[in-house]
Amino acid sequence: MAGRIEVARGDAFPDAGAAHDPAVEAYCREAGIETEWRGDRLRTRQVRRAVSQHPKTAEMVWFNHVTFFHVSTLGPSVRNALLGGLEEEELPNNTYYGDGTPIEASILEELREAYRSETISNAWQEGDILALDNMLVAHGRNPYVGRRKILVAMAEPWLGPATTSLR
Repeated sequence: MAGRIEVARGDAFPDAGAAHDPAVEAYCREAGIETEWRGDRLRTRQVRRAVSQHPKTAEMVWFNHVTFFHVSTLGPSVRNALLGGLEEEELPNNTYYGDGTPIEASILEELREAYRSETISNAWQEGDILALDNMLVAHGRNPYVGRRKILVAMAEPWLGPATTSLR
């Protein structure tokens, strides 16, 4: 399954009244997300593309959360606390190769280094505005002190190719 990543999510919707909710199951089915109920807890699993074609430029772009959702992204104390009480497959989020095998630490570090090497930081001033194309630009923030106001506007949602073609 080259070019695909598995986004495995552990237990979701605990005690939220969603247990076996047909609407939740229908949403997941339509989105290509596998579901497994464990009592009143829902486990989900999905396989997604690592790259996608940009709908306007037709460029193939790296568009996924392989590093963001991987357990190794968590700080050591949080990661150790979670793994101390949960099996890896029960974690709230984790990522694997599309065939379910673990992603090597060296590969994850190489990806993180690629992000770091392309990072641009701005000296923000009051009133500054940022507009970006979510598919062409990876984005995040560094820690900060003080107040901030975030306003988000989204247009032309991109649903991507049919997820059923991934299997």
